[in-house]
Amino acid sequence: MGSAGLICIDNYLAGAYPYGVRDQFRGDDIVLDNAIGFWVHRVYQAARNELYRSFREHGLEITPEQWTILLALWERDGRTQSELCEATFRDAPTMSRMIDSLERQGLVKRRNDAADARARAVWLTDTGRAIKKRLVPAARVIVEKMTAGIPEADMQTTREALRRMFANLT
Repeated sequence: MGSAGLICIDNYLAGAYPYGVRDQFRGDDIVLDNAIGFWVHRVYQAARNELYRSFREHGLEITPEQWTILLALWERDGRTQSELCEATFRDAPTMSRMIDSLERQGLVKRRNDAADARARAVWLTDTGRAIKKRLVPAARVIVEKMTAGIPEADMQTTREALRRMFANLT
């Protein structure tokens, strides 16, 4: 253990500590406060709540799930609904409902895909492109709050560990 009583995540990843975060198990029990899934969910839920609150303060009824669609479209406009499902890990019926809502708000519109007439592409409207200037700074404030006091190297290690965990499960 380090001088402050903390164990570096790098050492877990390198196998220096044989149990790692496996201390969430005690015999046949699970210690909730040590469970990695519990903490991943808590951070997700807290960030989700902050995003939703912030968007409402900016006069927009955009859910964090719809936010991921906007992010994907700001990255590359004109994606098909199936591409958006893949990019955001959503099923087709859920994606369709979320796009319906964004369309009613005037943020996106659907058009037949030029490459495949059977597919529908989703395009940002002028309003959908313009809200990026308001929402990205709001999201940055939340990320800065969430990561305050955590060294950049630890954040990079955490992101890499989460990516590896995801890869292990998919």
